[in-house]
Amino acid sequence: MIGAIRDGNRPRLPIGLALLSALLFALALPNEFFVENPFFMANSWILGILAPVPLYLALASAPNWGRAFALSSLFGATSHALTSYWLFFYKNFAFWTLGTTTLAYGIIYGVAGLYGYFALKSAKPHVRPFHFALAWVSLEYLKSSGFLGYPWGLLPYSMSARHLFLQIADITGVYGLSWILAISGALAAEIILYSPTRRFGILPGFASLSGFPAPMPAKAMRRSSAFVLCAWIGLLLYGVASMKMEIPLTASFSALLVQQNTDPWIAGELSALRSNIELASSTLEDAKAHGKPSPDLIIFSETSLSRPYAEYRSWFSAHPAEKPLLPFIKESGSFLLTGAPVVRNWDKWEVSNSVLLISPEGELLENYAKMHPVPFAEAIPLWEFSWFREFMQKVVGLEGGWVMGKEQVVFSIEPKAQGRGLDQEVRFGAPICFEDAFAPLCRDFIRSGADILINLTNDSWSKQRSAQYQHWAIARFRAIENRRTLVRSTNSGVSCVVDPWGRNILELDQFRPKAAIFDVPVYKTETPSIYTACGDWFAIFCLALFCRIMIVNAFLARATLTAQRSSTPLELELVPAQEDQEG
Repeated sequence: MIGAIRDGNRPRLPIGLALLSALLFALALPNEFFVENPFFMANSWILGILAPVPLYLALASAPNWGRAFALSSLFGATSHALTSYWLFFYKNFAFWTLGTTTLAYGIIYGVAGLYGYFALKSAKPHVRPFHFALAWVSLEYLKSSGFLGYPWGLLPYSMSARHLFLQIADITGVYGLSWILAISGALAAEIILYSPTRRFGILPGFASLSGFPAPMPAKAMRRSSAFVLCAWIGLLLYGVASMKMEIPLTASFSALLVQQNTDPWIAGELSALRSNIELASSTLEDAKAHGKPSPDLIIFSETSLSRPYAEYRSWFSAHPAEKPLLPFIKESGSFLLTGAPVVRNWDKWEVSNSVLLISPEGELLENYAKMHPVPFAEAIPLWEFSWFREFMQKVVGLEGGWVMGKEQVVFSIEPKAQGRGLDQEVRFGAPICFEDAFAPLCRDFIRSGADILINLTNDSWSKQRSAQYQHWAIARFRAIENRRTLVRSTNSGVSCVVDPWGRNILELDQFRPKAAIFDVPVYKTETPSIYTACGDWFAIFCLALFCRIMIVNAFLARATLTAQRSSTPLELELVPAQEDQEG
């Protein structure tokens, strides 16, 4: 079989490597198999290290650009389909949500694979793992940025159950973890390359693959291994120190989180609203019976209201019939934070997916419109062109999207009872749905004066615990990056309160109707974290360095090719000899 692979006629092993890498990648991230098993979840970071190894070997063995594109494309499409398979359940758009995104990521990763292929082929053996890690961080950063950004399926989320490893996010964001996992996997691949050819004589097929590069020299292998080991030790020590770090408690407030556990698409607006009010009322009555005061803030999830609140006050005064919303708010004596549509332009029917802050008297105080909607679902580019609009309506089945918000809004409330020496006002940003997956957007809320983040989301349509757990694993990084508390109130999970170290201090069971009152601590450092101050500087640095290396190597490769064409046979023989001696 190896001979056939060397001839390029039956590239089964490289294809198997690409598929194995995609499978390991999917198993490393929160999934249905591991969510229920604490042991596997706690050790999934090991799979995070191993996941890039087969892809590295496949790219290194690719004999040409076309094969590199095909292998990377296969990895990208398969890993996306396996990790985000729950997109299949998005209403009736399974082909468009899962099918087209799988195709798109096949192309994106195929193109990225060309750069990775060139980086591996043009780099000297002792720097190949470093180039690969830079390329990986650059890809994950670009994949998570802009209107089409999709921050799901990043390698760092394999470490979600290991709090100590996550603390570096307040310096580098998630991309510091991307780098250390990618370089560890690349070094592991180099060890596999090194072992069969220089030491143990195992897996000889790897050395026989057409186009396979020379193994890393022993001295370089030792230096690289020591460097990566030191990086892991530093990561661990920083985690230990961070977990012991004290952050001042500046305020607190009482919040009632309501997890209605209904899908508004199926249950309808009255069912969702009724569930919210019934759960909240029951919890408030229980608190009153135990002599506890009403909470400062009641939090419903995204899309809990299906009608514009300001224009339908009379409707909310009478619905649901059993216990209407407006009388409920006034009886509770609490602020209400809820997801609802807001009509920005009635003539054009421009509506935003928004969060409303409603006073205890039932008055609408302020609203925030979602600024980063789901592309091609909540916001549809080219909608102004009739041909595209007809395609989306008649072929895809989408009638229209939301209007995007243009500015961030920081809400504020004054808690009823504050402890001595604590602030009398709590300010918070309210990223909607998957906005909490975008670190720069959440960072901007903090830089705009928010003390904490309160996320309202709806993942009930996914029908999968892994989808909701993946969303939580992503969102918790926002708490660590900015060293602030994060509150999540969701339709069906994960509803929780996350402290500045990324630990859940309250969590409601998924896919169960439940509500709970909890004192939310507000922590605030005197100086912002490095990430809050500088943003994704680490990822941008990696991207800039990778681009520089690629440009320099491209010029060097061109110069070398020109020199080889004009050199004598004797001169050509001296080039590899000198390289071997140097290695």
